[in-house]
Amino acid sequence: KEKKAKKEKKEKKAEEGGDGGDGGEAVAAEEAQRQRDEERKKAEAAEAERKKKEAEAAAAAAAAAAAAAAKEQKLANLQKIVAEPSSAGADIEAQIAALKAAIKEAQEAGIEGKDIEEAEAKAKELKKLGKSMEKVAQAMADKDVPALQKAIGKAEEAGVPASALAEAKAFLAEEEPKCEAREQLQALRDGGAATVEQLKEAIAKAKAVGIKKKELAEYDGLLVKLEQRDQAEAQLKKAMEDRDLEPLKKAIEFATEVGADSKLIKKAGKIVKEEEPKQKAREELARLCAGEVDAEALRAAIEQAKTAGLQPAEYNQAEEVLKREEEKQRCLASIKATLAECTSVDMTDVDALRDAKEKLGNAIKEAYEAGVPETCLVDADMRRKKLHNAIEDLKGSIRVFCRIRPLSKKEKDQGDTQITNATGTMTLDIDNKEEGKSTFSFDAVFTPGTQDEVFEDCRDLVQSAVDGYNVTIFAYGQTGAGKTFTMYGAPGNEGTTPKTIKELYRVTASQSARFDYTITGSMLELYRNDLVDLLNKGAAGPSKKALNIKMDKQGRINIENIVEEKCDSVETLSALLERGMEQRTVAATMMNSESSRSHLVVIIKIDSVNRETGETLRGKILMCDLAGSERLKKSGVTEEMQKEAIEIN
Repeated sequence: KEKKAKKEKKEKKAEEGGDGGDGGEAVAAEEAQRQRDEERKKAEAAEAERKKKEAEAAAAAAAAAAAAAAKEQKLANLQKIVAEPSSAGADIEAQIAALKAAIKEAQEAGIEGKDIEEAEAKAKELKKLGKSMEKVAQAMADKDVPALQKAIGKAEEAGVPASALAEAKAFLAEEEPKCEAREQLQALRDGGAATVEQLKEAIAKAKAVGIKKKELAEYDGLLVKLEQRDQAEAQLKKAMEDRDLEPLKKAIEFATEVGADSKLIKKAGKIVKEEEPKQKAREELARLCAGEVDAEALRAAIEQAKTAGLQPAEYNQAEEVLKREEEKQRCLASIKATLAECTSVDMTDVDALRDAKEKLGNAIKEAYEAGVPETCLVDADMRRKKLHNAIEDLKGSIRVFCRIRPLSKKEKDQGDTQITNATGTMTLDIDNKEEGKSTFSFDAVFTPGTQDEVFEDCRDLVQSAVDGYNVTIFAYGQTGAGKTFTMYGAPGNEGTTPKTIKELYRVTASQSARFDYTITGSMLELYRNDLVDLLNKGAAGPSKKALNIKMDKQGRINIENIVEEKCDSVETLSALLERGMEQRTVAATMMNSESSRSHLVVIIKIDSVNRETGETLRGKILMCDLAGSERLKKSGVTEEMQKEAIEIN
């Protein structure tokens, strides 16, 4: 197109030039130059084309050589990869990828035939090995021993080298005992019949092979449940044997909660049904036996217990309670009847009063022993005290007994004669040569009587003191008349005071079920005009305080600063008595070589508290052994002793 354009331009210029003369020549020269330039350019273009073709031919030859070299290289690379031994594990994927890339490059390089077939076969082999190792790895990750065993077998069949399976086999050797332990634990869990010992042994085995504590937590919990189940079943069996309803119900609840043997629970349920009416009967018996007893209701409950099938041993106690209650009712009826009789007793007849008192006392004692409440015995006890006091009043508030001792050897040697003559148990005659015969009356006369006979008429006074009254017994007479012997006696022949002590503790012991007693003792002597504490006589120093007689707000006489000792037994009070006797002031007179020179007073206080009502009673016994009382001329004392005798009398 360019050439055509130039030609057309040239022709146009020639036409325009026409007959221009020199202008035509210039155009021709220009055209010639143009033609030369074109020829030159053509020559250059032809040369360039030739060189280009030569270069292209050289390049094509070089490219062909390079392609041939590359093909050889790729074939060599492919053959090298195919020739390499198959590996396993993480490298197998890289090996497969490298082989696939080499096959692709070889195919692109035009390699065909046997080399490619061998490479593709190798790729399939590697792929198979890879899958085998994947299964091995997955089984190891899952810790699936059976799957791992199978995967290792397949891998060996696929030609996986032993070295590649060494780790898997080591893992398998470690996991097989764990798997066995797990299977054993699972079998015990799922079987439902595992024992505590079996599970303990399986857990211990699992720990020994390295199973982690977290994995065993489920079985530890199961073990706790099994232990609870065994414990529940043991408790249930024990409760079934005891047949105690409340523990049995709790045992059934616990056993159900922990999944104990259903047959055992069912059997226990039957026992509950059997025991419920029995338990109800037991509770009713217990309720009725506690507190105030309703005899009729208790009798009905006992019959119900028998109907429910209770053993005799279970209602024997209730029968005893009923028996005691019936006995109480009988005793109360007896007391009422006896009280009615006592209201009509002749209050001037000592014997009738004594019979009534004894009968009422026996009825009270029988009622108390039967368990009759103290509050029900108050009226009867007050009546007994009234009868006792009436007897004492008939005897006299102040009673005088006369006791005459036989003549002593000294008196007989002096020619003395007995001038007294008892004419009865209460009268005495005296034959006096100067005044004639005289008759005296007393509440009792003893000539001389025994110590027991003398005390017998004093015995009831002890009961009066225990009942809260004040009692005094004293011996009066001249020196040598036998006062101290009557009051204290001799070893083997005790006097009134020791017998009173024994009687006191006998009476309190007989009533100790109803009352709490506190007994205290003290001893003093009145020597001349001085009160002396015989239990503190030997004490020295300014701390020894004088004794003063005072009356308290209740009108009771008390001695300030005197030593009072609590005495819990006959022996304790008797020992106190002996200590005081050792301190008594004694001096010889013509009438008695060991004459008592002071008035001796033994004070025994009795406090009683009724255990049921809380009522308090306070009684007191004074035993006085007076000093000798006689004419000064007859006693034969002089000077200081004479002055003392005057003060004593």
